[in-house]
Amino acid sequence: MIPDKRDLYRFPWSLNDNPIGWVEVTDICNIHCKGCYRQKLVGHKPLAEIKEEVLFMKRWRNVDNISLAGGEALIHPEIVEIVDFITRQGLKSFILTNGVRLTEDLLRALKRAGLTGIGFHIDSLQKRPKWTGKNEIELCELRQYYADMVAEVGLPPAGFGMTVYRENFPYIPDVLRWVLKNRGKVGGATFITYRGARVANVDYFVGGEPIQLDDDTLGYVTDDAPEDIGIKSTDVYAWIKENFPEYDASGYLGGTQTHDSFKWLDGYMLCAGDEVLGSIGKKSMEFTQIMHHFLFGTYFVYLKGSAPGYLSFLLGLFDPNVRRAFKRWLRNPFRRVYGVSVAIVQAPDLLPDGRVDMCDSCPDMTVFEGRLVNSCRLDEYRKFGQLITAVPRRERELA
Repeated sequence: MIPDKRDLYRFPWSLNDNPIGWVEVTDICNIHCKGCYRQKLVGHKPLAEIKEEVLFMKRWRNVDNISLAGGEALIHPEIVEIVDFITRQGLKSFILTNGVRLTEDLLRALKRAGLTGIGFHIDSLQKRPKWTGKNEIELCELRQYYADMVAEVGLPPAGFGMTVYRENFPYIPDVLRWVLKNRGKVGGATFITYRGARVANVDYFVGGEPIQLDDDTLGYVTDDAPEDIGIKSTDVYAWIKENFPEYDASGYLGGTQTHDSFKWLDGYMLCAGDEVLGSIGKKSMEFTQIMHHFLFGTYFVYLKGSAPGYLSFLLGLFDPNVRRAFKRWLRNPFRRVYGVSVAIVQAPDLLPDGRVDMCDSCPDMTVFEGRLVNSCRLDEYRKFGQLITAVPRRERELA
């Protein structure tokens, strides 16, 4: 099942007008994830450098929020001061974390500093203390611990990300069921397809000079079979749709090289009680993005506060999807309405001819030496000063 791009809203984001400013505060991490994009090279960034990156994003990217990442953002010794600085710039702050370092005291300090939201990366292929070897269903106990903590502190509902591998693909519906069960505490889920730079039958070059790639060179080098790094966003979409027929996507970003790829698929489900009423359509997504830009001057990804419930039904004035959801709600209107976001991200794809299909209008660009670069390929710039190029050996032989 592949969605029709004509039924989706293409996000209007661009290089200089994008909702997200991706700022990595450290390249140190306290666990290991398969296919991690970041190696430890420099450690914690100085506070002054982080402030410069935030100001760069505000000036040149017109961001709505700063996503603090790493490495593991929470182990930076000045993480509270970083959040405070972002708040004083009039921007939202969102921390991406594995949660290992998180305590209630730290979370309360971050809230006082103005933290807007927090997202947890948890999946079964992480080497996580006391949880290694657990499947995604078992890991919902850990997800619950963090969701309860965030709710207790009074922050907006937490988000949860999961890297999708061949091994945990079947568990996607189970994770989403847990998200829906915790509507109100959990704002949504993001499923990110696993990718890696294959070394079999591919040669790599920097500035025309050959280089030898292995997992010591870049963390995302892999010898996995093509089918193990080939799960597409549409595969995830179809699996969710099969288990939740009322789910649908409403917005997307395409690729930089292929016309039919879906690099970002975003949906927003409306729920009441244990029922999924439906999903907003492309007109709702378009309206909210444009109105936010009209009123506040920026596009957006994260809300400041809880997601609207009943107010979402107002979108039914021009969105038939929402009208259908409203009719289902009217069958039993004495139920609170919640919104739950479902995002699917397809990481960069190495195409058969050596080109790399990136996210068009990539939201997760970061600053490197005074310019914006794709955060997922930052280590190539840090280690080689430029992107590496791939040449499949068959293509090279023909040349």
